Amino acid sequence: MNKPWSKVRQMLENELLCDSLKGRVRYFNTRYRHAHDGTGRICILVDDIEKISMPLETEYKISAEVYKRNDNTKSLKNRYDDVTEEFKENGIFQPYDFGRALDEFFINSIEESLKSQDYIVRLLAIFDRRVGKRTLEKLKPTVSELPEWLQYFYNLRLESEGLL
Repeated sequence: MNKPWSKVRQMLENELLCDSLKGRVRYFNTRYRHAHDGTGRICILVDDIEKISMPLETEYKISAEVYKRNDNTKSLKNRYDDVTEEFKENGIFQPYDFGRALDEFFINSIEESLKSQDYIVRLLAIFDRRVGKRTLEKLKPTVSELPEWLQYFYNLRLESEGLL
């Protein structure tokens, strides 16, 4: 994405965020310039509490888990993909996952974003002001099928609109 973070944050928090969550949901991005490996993180905060943190060191955790699994029936790449998917199911992401999700979210329609295979895209979409109460009512029965961490965000939106 070619936009500076300040513009993206303004869009997410002011232009696209539904009115019922304005002031409650914030996005945070930092890079630790003086760290030996240039680490940083992206966070999503609800009521000033970090609900999702995407640190760069997630890559180290994934790699450690991959090598811990000595499954000779799968290639290293397949083990890596499996571990990455497990992490995503548990709400553990890397900062570039957020960047990739932003690109998809800004390119696709809101309908496509709500059905995306990428959970971060769905999270961004559920907070979007273009998702009305009728659409939220239609999504209500499917919330229990989502990973637990994502259910929190769906329920937050439903609650904020008085639908729970």
